[in-house]
Amino acid sequence: MKKNITLLSFIFCCVSGYAQHSEGELIRNAFKSEKKSIVAEFLTMTKDDAAKFWPVYEEYEKERSPFALRRIRLIESYVDNYEKLDDASTNKLVEESAAIQKNELMLREKYYALLKKSISTSVAARFYQIEDVINVVVRMGLYEELPMLKK
Repeated sequence: MKKNITLLSFIFCCVSGYAQHSEGELIRNAFKSEKKSIVAEFLTMTKDDAAKFWPVYEEYEKERSPFALRRIRLIESYVDNYEKLDDASTNKLVEESAAIQKNELMLREKYYALLKKSISTSVAARFYQIEDVINVVVRMGLYEELPMLKK
């Protein structure tokens, strides 16, 4: 699983620097596919649970995707402007980052409750856990490459 998560991190890092729209779409699709494989490997559900889980997961991913795009745009804005950021611009970037994180957390909590109710607490908790792991690994990969503010 560590190898898969490392690959996932690499794929996601590539998304933030895509040159053409179609290339970026291909990379995002690869990321989604690899992420789904990691989730499937981690959860190991019964056929009945899987039949209930995957439609909910697909809805979760549809709702999560706009937040990922917002994060990519935020990172691109930061990379393009970090050397000349003033306090107001820096504050705006931090507020947007916090808003994205809050929205993602609320979304995960919403889907944790849905999965807990429709399948089980165990499946819901493992889903929440693997989402945390994936998010941490992807963010670490991204942030390792980002330049730090100079001030």
